[in-house]
Amino acid sequence: MKNSLTIFIIFLTLTCFGQSDIILTNMGTNLVDIIPNNWRLLDSAIGDLNQDGISDLIFAIQKTDRNNTELNDGLGTDTLDLNPRMLAIYFGTESGGFKKQLVSEYFIILRDSPTMDEPFEGFNISKKGILDVNFRFWHSAGSWFMSNHKYRFRFQNNEFALIGYDSSEAHRASGETTDYSVNFLTRKIKITKGNFSNNEPESIERKEFYLEKLLTIKSIKKPFKLEFEGIYL
Repeated sequence: MKNSLTIFIIFLTLTCFGQSDIILTNMGTNLVDIIPNNWRLLDSAIGDLNQDGISDLIFAIQKTDRNNTELNDGLGTDTLDLNPRMLAIYFGTESGGFKKQLVSEYFIILRDSPTMDEPFEGFNISKKGILDVNFRFWHSAGSWFMSNHKYRFRFQNNEFALIGYDSSEAHRASGETTDYSVNFLTRKIKITKGNFSNNEPESIERKEFYLEKLLTIKSIKKPFKLEFEGIYL
């Protein structure tokens, strides 16, 4: 009975920590050390995210298990890779290595439709440590809409807080466009509507919003699922 209880507690603990904490090492000197076997690199960037004068590392990876792929005999790509993806941030150390700071198993979305282009566009880190995570949606069939999205994060209060969001959406048939620019620090949003046929915007709307505390990579979890001021973040 005692042994069974011990096994149950170990299992519960591992479940609570999540798969990512088991897979990724806490420390590493480079990507080769950190990325586990049977995972491939999607993108990475180096920059000083916490502004301590030491370069930090962010990367996205995807598992390479063939059992998680589907064949497609219709429109689009012939193989759909549904393997899980992962985002990880490691802070640089004075000794020259990297230490795990954050892991998300949800934020790097899948290419889960055969007519869909790769949605993940990669990372950028500014000299001030601002992190941009970029996405793009385009379908060869099944949707006339295309869009670009940028999430902007800053490390503060030991979290990666969302300080800005920009998106540009367009309908390829009608030419109608809608751009959103959200500043979460000033609590202001700008909505610009137009058309491919016009150089000038047809309308610009500015409004303020209430937000008790900043969203973070952890609180957003999976992009485009959280409804906010008419936008799905």
